[in-house]
Amino acid sequence: MKRTQPHSSLRRPILSAALIGLSSVMLTSPVHADDEIRVGGIIQVPFALSANRSFFDPSTIRLGVTCQYAEVEEDEITLTHHVTNRYEQGVLVSTEEHTSVSDIDQGNRVYGVEGNLFVELFNSLNPSAELLGFYGNNHVQGALGAGYSLANDFFLDAKVMFPYSEIGIRFPGEVELYGGAKTLGDFNAAREEELVNVTTTITETTVIEQ
Repeated sequence: MKRTQPHSSLRRPILSAALIGLSSVMLTSPVHADDEIRVGGIIQVPFALSANRSFFDPSTIRLGVTCQYAEVEEDEITLTHHVTNRYEQGVLVSTEEHTSVSDIDQGNRVYGVEGNLFVELFNSLNPSAELLGFYGNNHVQGALGAGYSLANDFFLDAKVMFPYSEIGIRFPGEVELYGGAKTLGDFNAAREEELVNVTTTITETTVIEQ
């Protein structure tokens, strides 16, 4: 039986404001970023914070599919190629070359969107869907978004994502804290190399004494 939620008419303005604010953050893109699409499995175990529900109800456990589109800042590597030319009496007699790493700018910034589809396996396969934006580094990201559950109407979702796990809160209405496990780990930054050529000329002149 579908549960009615008080003040549901106020949720649409709240969702709109949250998504507008999220979009303004997402428009700021890092320099030299590489896009990445990932798909994986996810399970969430909710714990109710509302007085009218038991703290843990196994029927609310959600199993689903998660998809992420992310812009991952690249690692920028500067290589310097040294060439030393040695001349004697105007004639090239030797050339020495070697390449070394002169600078590393490690990329550690990630932003993107995540979409999730869930079913509650032990609650008549009750479906829900959500869309969140996230921002952070290669290992930890914060996410904020909104979704809809067939049983519980619209909701907001805020969470912190780690490699293979997450923790978050759904609100308003029946507020719940949840922990999750998923098959997605760290983001891996791509490598972009820039080669700088440096040429050194050494000239030796032999002076003949009269």
